[in-house]
Amino acid sequence: MAVEAAWQRSPQARTLTARRNETAAGREAAQSWIAGSPTIGLSQRSDRWTDRTGVRENEVSLAAPIWLPGQKSARQNQADANALELEAQLANAKLSLAGEVRDRLWSVVAAREALDEAIEHQRHLEATADEVMRRVKAGDLARTDGLLAQQEVFAAKATVMDAQVKAQEALVRYTALTGQPDVETPEPEPLAAAISDPHPRILAARAGIQSAQASLKVVNKTRSEPPTLAVAMRRERDASTATASSVVLAVQIPIGTNARNRPLETAAQTQIASATAEAAQAEVTLNADINVAKEQVAASQQALEAAASRLDMAREHMQLIDKAFRLGERGLVDQLRAQTLLHEAATAERQQRVAVGLAHARLNQALGIIP
Repeated sequence: MAVEAAWQRSPQARTLTARRNETAAGREAAQSWIAGSPTIGLSQRSDRWTDRTGVRENEVSLAAPIWLPGQKSARQNQADANALELEAQLANAKLSLAGEVRDRLWSVVAAREALDEAIEHQRHLEATADEVMRRVKAGDLARTDGLLAQQEVFAAKATVMDAQVKAQEALVRYTALTGQPDVETPEPEPLAAAISDPHPRILAARAGIQSAQASLKVVNKTRSEPPTLAVAMRRERDASTATASSVVLAVQIPIGTNARNRPLETAAQTQIASATAEAAQAEVTLNADINVAKEQVAASQQALEAAASRLDMAREHMQLIDKAFRLGERGLVDQLRAQTLLHEAATAERQQRVAVGLAHARLNQALGIIP
């Protein structure tokens, strides 16, 4: 599938996927019973350089920051919210990439339709030029008519070469995105009956709000740095060479201040306000995109019907002019003009079919459907 192929090549997909390890590490850290890395301390006290009475003291300590009530659960909720936000971002990024694949796919189809019609128009003009040159040799038409017909053929060849370049450019852009060397002419996508639930764009926006709210809860639960609990084993020797051992328990409790807490709190509140505004804007934009896409589907279908009617009339007109030209009742200019009108009508009808396919794809895109 083109979308899956493009997803495997997408730098954004690789970046977001790599962040899964980051969120997993955050969850693991939040589940730990200590709030940070433990430390081991070694200390020795001696009067060797002072009184020299033989007093010695050795101490080995182990210290670690510990969670206060509510901090551990707040950290876990934040880690879970960050993981959910990442998954929502992945889904939204894949949907956005699907829209780009759809646009490039139908760009290739449009360019190929233009090329096919240009080739067909060139063939008609070449047949007309052959007929004109035969009649010029027979004396039925003037030499100027032969030159005019040949000029039209050369102009058509230039149009074909330009269409070939555009078709190749469109295919190169599609291949660069998906890695697929070619495409088959697709049929218009069946229209989805309803919006995807949950829609990736809305899900990503709401996940952003939840993540911001979880961050604020962490700030509220962490008014100061975590306290540190230490356990130490002390061994002392006095001047009489007697030794004694003791166990030391120590607690260090940091004191939170407004200078530390206020910036963190306001930053978290700003993040919530920003995420809420973005979510509201996402819903409004999504509804507008869906309505516009539905209107484009209806308009493209009506335009296709009009283009098909125009093509039928152009063909009938061409048949009448061609018959009159062969009977000598119409001139070459009328013949070429009729062919030009038929070419324009056929091109418009082909492009309008592409427009219908693109309109279907964009409506499904707006509805959150990934092909």
